[in-house]
Amino acid sequence: MIRFDSIAEAGVGEAANVLWTGRSGRRYLMEREREASVSMAPSRLYALEDNGVIGWAGTAEDLIGDHRAREKFRRLSANGARMLSLSAPNDPLAVMTLVWDLEGSRRVLGRAA
Repeated sequence: MIRFDSIAEAGVGEAANVLWTGRSGRRYLMEREREASVSMAPSRLYALEDNGVIGWAGTAEDLIGDHRAREKFRRLSANGARMLSLSAPNDPLAVMTLVWDLEGSRRVLGRAA
């Protein structure tokens, strides 16, 4: 029997995919990024996970245009947060909704689907 926790890793090492559950209960298959080689693409949404909590989620455009997002991103990066990513929706409202769903979501281990 396979159990899915709020975060589960598939794959090996830093290239693993991560199944993360948002605040709404929706699940997202995210890719763990290797920070040393990250080149943020406009078609991707990124999240920084620190101690089982997504502290920042957004796009490359958010970092360029929003000083608060940039400040939060830098602070979390400096503290060693791990970067995850997934394809960003084309609709700006859908992007904002996805950011809301991911930011602040916590890893809850041991919860069955």
